[in-house]
Amino acid sequence: MSDRRNSRSWFRGAGGRRYGREFAAIVIGKLVALALLWFFCIRPVPRADTAPAAMENHLLAPASAAVEAHHDR
Repeated sequence: MSDRRNSRSWFRGAGGRRYGREFAAIVIGKLVALALLWFFCIRPVPRADTAPAAMENHLLAPASAAVEAHHDR
C-alpha cells in the first residue's frame, strides 16, 4: 500500500496533462458548435404571437377571414 501512496497518479504526469488538455478542447469545441447552431439555426425561427389580444383576434375572427388568411401563405 505504501507504493500506491507514494506513486503519482497517471493524470498528474505528462500523458495525463495532455489527455486533460485534449478533453477540455473537445468539450469547448462542442460547446462552441452548439452555440453556433443555436444562433444560426434555432434562434431565427419566428415564434407565433401568443399575446392574449392576438389569441382573441385569432379565435374570434370570422371563418371567412381565417380561410383567406390561410390561403395567403
